[in-house]
Amino acid sequence: MIVPLLSVGQKKTTSLDFGLYLGGSNYMGEFTKGSMPLWNKTKVAGGLIARYNVGPYLTFKGTAVYGKIEGSDKNFASDPYRHRRNLSFKSDIVEFSIQAEWNILGYENTRTSYGWSPYLFAGVSVFRFNPKAQFNYVSGIHDPTLQSQNGDWIELQPLGTEGQETTKFNDKRRYSLTQVSIPLGVGAKWQLNDHWAFGIDFGMRKTFTDYLDDVSSIYVDNIIVGGASGPMAVALKDRSRELPEYSSDPTYLGFDNGDLRGNSKTKDWYMIGGLTLTYRIMGGRQPCFNF
Repeated sequence: MIVPLLSVGQKKTTSLDFGLYLGGSNYMGEFTKGSMPLWNKTKVAGGLIARYNVGPYLTFKGTAVYGKIEGSDKNFASDPYRHRRNLSFKSDIVEFSIQAEWNILGYENTRTSYGWSPYLFAGVSVFRFNPKAQFNYVSGIHDPTLQSQNGDWIELQPLGTEGQETTKFNDKRRYSLTQVSIPLGVGAKWQLNDHWAFGIDFGMRKTFTDYLDDVSSIYVDNIIVGGASGPMAVALKDRSRELPEYSSDPTYLGFDNGDLRGNSKTKDWYMIGGLTLTYRIMGGRQPCFNF
């Protein structure tokens, strides 16, 4: 007598997940201290995420994320230099990224077993930023023609606040507002059921610019900056004269030409971290029948 035997196995396939990203963004640069951001200045970030699971240990990920970063010398009021410098900025960040995730424990995105794994990730991003500062008009210091712009947020890159593209610094180009960064980070993800997965991650972005905050090198003479970009550039390149102790002193002329405005030896970083919720739209591990 012949008895047919039926066994059910699993056939591994690739899979594609798509979902949402919600978290926060922050930065490190001229308005932070040391190698740590100011965590209380973290802003909401969010976007879209897609994961292509090649196998248990390798996932390719694409993200499109929007966030914000900001900084101010007012956060360091006890530091005499920062208090006098009195600069600040805010900027939107729009990032498109491709990353590879190494699932350390092996991540089974299957129909029959729901696992989890911590992971490390690295990749490349293209991001757009645009630092701005809020202009505060002070009578007797700023040009009267600027009074109507009091309280406005002014884009800093076109002003060349550190003498970019002036007659004296013609070889010093304005920084590009579109840049490349290298995301590096850690995370963990859990398969909740046949389709849904939940994750958490945190990533640092190494940039190749020191101008996320529009501050990098030295103060340049008012005549040079103003001659190229007008009175608003003069007003926002040196904001020490807005302080009460200096605005009432007619003999105070601000920082001298060549004084340090920032530290050009270091590059700025930004970071994005948050939660992901994804849905598998195709693929996964499928049953196969053996007789």
